[in-house]
Amino acid sequence: MGFPNFTAPPPDPEPPAVDAFLSAVDHAMNSNTLLLSADCDVPVVAENRQDVLRAFLRSAVFQRLMRAADVRRNWHNLTVEYDSEPFEHPLLREGFHAAISPLDHAGFLARLRWMLCEAFSPYGHHYAAAEAEQLVCGFTRVLLGADGPAWSFAAVSPDFLRSTGYYSGERPQPPVYFDGSGSDTATFVHRDRSFHLLLTNGSP
Repeated sequence: MGFPNFTAPPPDPEPPAVDAFLSAVDHAMNSNTLLLSADCDVPVVAENRQDVLRAFLRSAVFQRLMRAADVRRNWHNLTVEYDSEPFEHPLLREGFHAAISPLDHAGFLARLRWMLCEAFSPYGHHYAAAEAEQLVCGFTRVLLGADGPAWSFAAVSPDFLRSTGYYSGERPQPPVYFDGSGSDTATFVHRDRSFHLLLTNGSP
């Protein structure tokens, strides 16, 4: 495969159902949840999605979308350090794999419910099943449209962004995102030339 090219529309406010789900995951998992959406100039299919994802992570579009999502979610963790100087290090961690594990549609929905109802919640903010179902349905209706099973889904090993060192004890090199716990997740969703990457980093 050649080098794919990626594009993304200018950042707009997130639709209410998307914002509600991301904010709920933030609340439940104590996460800085981010959603990135982009298009590729080749169709993304099971046979090439690993290569497409890795190329996307190395692209300038990924860097731009990460920082835009961080600002849009009002976290401001990935833009500048506290002294307003640019970060010395890139977002990506060296030697990452971002290995893909396939999910079916039911597995994807279960993963979203897990974030709200079962994932480690350091402040006890799990959602009741009925409320979580409303949040998941609203989110997926916007993200996938009316034909959710026509999309393809995968879990991604969360090893591609720098760590806070919270669990490993390693010295952080900002900008950092993942914490090194089971609450670090990356989920890749694609159909034809469009894809989304959902990221969580919940920790105490």
